[in-house]
Amino acid sequence: MNKRFSQYSLWLSLLGIVIGIGQYFISIYNPGILYLGIIIYFTGFSCGVVAFGKNEKGLMKYFSLTSFVVIPLIIMLGMLLFAMNFGES
Repeated sequence: MNKRFSQYSLWLSLLGIVIGIGQYFISIYNPGILYLGIIIYFTGFSCGVVAFGKNEKGLMKYFSLTSFVVIPLIIMLGMLLFAMNFGES
């Protein structure tokens, strides 16, 4: 059980991401499910911070920490490309 928080971090972050992407692709939008996915994702991020603080071995703890930076960058890049598409008229 040395990597307990690292495993929680990985699986909870992945579950939160899948729920968020799943809400984008299904036709029925439910904000309650999306908020639940966000809470699960932030719980995974918190477990990653705890795993990093406890110096757990392995690379699993870095997934939630890097995804916490990469996902907003992807969203901002998407918005920038969307705005550039309308600006070229």
